[in-house]
Amino acid sequence: MSNIKDETITGAKWLILQKLTMQPLQMIYGIILARLITPNEMGVLALAGIFFAIAGTLKDAGIGQALIRKQYETEADINTVFWFNIASNAVFGGAFYLAAPWIADIFNEPALIWLTRISAIMMFVTSSAGVHWTLYTKRKDFKTPAIIGTITTMIGMPITVYLAYTGWSYWSIVISGIVTNLLGLIIVWIISPWKPRFIFSWTSFKEFFAFGSRLAVSGLLDTGYSNIHSFIIGSFYSTASLGLYNRGAQLAMVPVSTVSGILGQITYPILASIQDDETRLINAYRKYIKISSLGIFFAVISLAALAEPFVRMLYGPNWVDCVIYLQLIAFSLAFYHIHAINLNILKVKGRSDLFLRLEIIKKILGVTAIAISAPIGIVAMCITSIIVSQICLVINTYYSGKLYGYTLKDQWLDFMPYFALALISAAPSFALSLTTLPDYAQLSIGAFLTSAIYFGILYLRKDDSFAEILSTLEEKGVFVKIRKYCPFC
Repeated sequence: MSNIKDETITGAKWLILQKLTMQPLQMIYGIILARLITPNEMGVLALAGIFFAIAGTLKDAGIGQALIRKQYETEADINTVFWFNIASNAVFGGAFYLAAPWIADIFNEPALIWLTRISAIMMFVTSSAGVHWTLYTKRKDFKTPAIIGTITTMIGMPITVYLAYTGWSYWSIVISGIVTNLLGLIIVWIISPWKPRFIFSWTSFKEFFAFGSRLAVSGLLDTGYSNIHSFIIGSFYSTASLGLYNRGAQLAMVPVSTVSGILGQITYPILASIQDDETRLINAYRKYIKISSLGIFFAVISLAALAEPFVRMLYGPNWVDCVIYLQLIAFSLAFYHIHAINLNILKVKGRSDLFLRLEIIKKILGVTAIAISAPIGIVAMCITSIIVSQICLVINTYYSGKLYGYTLKDQWLDFMPYFALALISAAPSFALSLTTLPDYAQLSIGAFLTSAIYFGILYLRKDDSFAEILSTLEEKGVFVKIRKYCPFC
């Protein structure tokens, strides 16, 4: 396991460094934008995002994932994926460009015509770097994408703020996105050691498409389901309601996407590289679940407990109505990493057929729940998402238990202690949010108490995963550096 551990730490180091650099800046940037752009304007932008989330899922038909999984790829394999990316994005980008007036008519938002068309053009343009990013992931080079992502984001953020301040509304975000995407595209084309050639292998395509197409359909189902709430809210309620819902969902996603995003990028290529050693594969799989649960449950539940003072102090009174959405969505997302890791193991083992079957079953359940709850209201839709999430957890872990002996009961025993401890630790934070203390006091005192209780109990009970994290930090000299630069430590 030492090699897996070292590869995970090396990859995580750069991704965590990127997050630690960008997360505070992005939070400040989000706070500024929330005071310059209204919920209604953010709702318009969210409507355009629905269709491009779906197009983004379909753009390479999952064959990029198949390339990562293949142990020994050829030049023909890589070029085949590259040219298929270009062609598929031309098709989907062209379709959305032509469909822009129809999309605008659905939501009665004329601004969606050019929002959709510009996004369609950018989808095609940026597809020329898709394989370059895939190769970095396959070769476990997380440093280069992290550095490029940090540079482009730091350039894009001040552009967005300046344009929003001068009255460009949601166009400030669109224009900034164009600049950062084009800059990232130029940089990766210049520095990437791989350059495309005019090669296309039907043999490679058939091999990748057989595996990837099922993932693409699964991804389409997942993306469509993830955006169906926004579609319904935008169609039957108001763009302001959608803006508030979207803000709550985005805030709830921060801790989940941070930890799950890092693990997702790292674990798939690492697990794919040991797919033939089942013992190592399952041991690594189990360790990832425990360590990710330790961090995600703490962050998600703490955020839900302190949501009201957090939103009121940082985003202003215009956004307070998003608090209830934030809290409910946070609980529905709390177990997302368990779902993702269980599904990752099916991809690693090449069982995209089971992956697709599970997605179909879960989406039928989810759509049924939405159909029942949508007429009641947005809060009812959020509550049913929590219920569906728990049912899907049972479904996702079924094949893991059947194929590898790591059952839901085993996984429950691994991750539920962290969930229970996070709930107990967050109780003081929730209690503080009910007081009349100033928002800054509720946040600072609540965060301190919750952290002290959670990590203090983990330390005292000698939790294995927490002990391993501390041991790894000690080995890497992190504590020495902290003591060196922190006079109070």
